[in-house]
Amino acid sequence: MDTKIQQEIKHLKYNLDLYHTSYMQELEHFEEKIQRLDFQIENCTSDVKREIIKRQKDYYQQQIDILDKNMEKNTNVINSRIALLEEKLASLREEKRSIEHNIKQLEGALERRNVNEIFDMFEHVKNALTILHEEMKSTSS
Repeated sequence: MDTKIQQEIKHLKYNLDLYHTSYMQELEHFEEKIQRLDFQIENCTSDVKREIIKRQKDYYQQQIDILDKNMEKNTNVINSRIALLEEKLASLREEKRSIEHNIKQLEGALERRNVNEIFDMFEHVKNALTILHEEMKSTSS
């Protein structure tokens, strides 16, 4: 279970990096267009054409604002998902260190008699044995 959560966290972080890269590329694209439009505005002699170019510039600035808002929103969503999964992972690790938890999980799996849970059962047995082994080592020292 914790391996799946670790993979999901890794996947979300990778997607966040890709999203940031994509954001930067789109932002640079819009900024280049705005710079070209600024140059055209400076060199333009017609008031009508200047007004049309200013509208185009305003449109690209609005697109940048939308891009920024979406970036912030999506980054917050992904980061909150990562934080939630990391908390869950920490909780699972703490539960693994509890012999009562492992026994309870084994009892539940034995009641269900689901063959698909056999490897989870082995993991719970391993965790319980590891805890007992560590307790024996600490008492004998």
